Amino acid sequence: QKLQNYNSLLAELNQDLHSYLGHAELQLEVRDTGYTIARNGTPARSLSEGEMTAIALLYFLKTLKDRRFEMDQGLVVLDDPVSSLDANALFMAFAFIRRCVDEASQILILTHNFAMFRQVRNWFHHLPGQNKKDVTKRPARFYMLDCSLTDQGRRSCIAPLDPLLEQFESEYHYLFARVYRRAQANAAGGLEANYIFPNMARRLLETFLAFRRPQHAGELRQKLQRIDFDETTKLRILRFLHTHSHADAIVDPEHDPSALGEAKAVLTDLLALIQHEDAAHYDAMVALVDPPVEEVP
Repeated sequence: QKLQNYNSLLAELNQDLHSYLGHAELQLEVRDTGYTIARNGTPARSLSEGEMTAIALLYFLKTLKDRRFEMDQGLVVLDDPVSSLDANALFMAFAFIRRCVDEASQILILTHNFAMFRQVRNWFHHLPGQNKKDVTKRPARFYMLDCSLTDQGRRSCIAPLDPLLEQFESEYHYLFARVYRRAQANAAGGLEANYIFPNMARRLLETFLAFRRPQHAGELRQKLQRIDFDETTKLRILRFLHTHSHADAIVDPEHDPSALGEAKAVLTDLLALIQHEDAAHYDAMVALVDPPVEEVP
């Protein structure tokens, strides 16, 4: 009976793997009291990160059918379920997740992948009662990790999701809005207020140039060299981004945290560059993200 259960589970898993990956190269087989993974009939010696993610995710979702787990009373937690997946695999993974956990009493999905977030957001936005004015009565809630620099070092806390991430369909909109509002704020802001902006500014500029100048490959420095804009300002932007936007830059002798105080001025320069390159695009973005700005302490 146990072997029959194994075989039944593996048949379902292999069918899911076939659907997920789009091929039947990988197969799970019963071996002793466990499983083995074969590729084209021989033991798989190496799996890509995407393949390992697919197998782990599908196996986890299959275990939710265990008779010891009561789905309608249970809590399902998925922590970054689409790590190392390409776009096609990501959408397939989401389809499996939604199908398998839709009836769970409570679901927690954690992700840093914006494409995955969009899928989950759109799913939850269409839940019955999600449009209620009283947030506490909505079936779904959205949160984010808010990172800041304090006297004790880097700290994160769970905070309500920034409304811009729910409102817009791309991370670019969110990044532009955050950079624009920081640049427009009346106060220069301290380290805590400015700590996150070098990374945001770098991603904003890289995304803008990828679409604005797709014919120019290479690093950020090379792309900026092809932009017709004040050379001194370009160098200032580049120095700020290179010095402050990498996770390991904190150990760089050139990394002076106090220099983050110039963030507001550099972000203003960055926005001026975007406006110079594409005024119509800049004006359209400002129109989307320009409600009254609260002063940043």
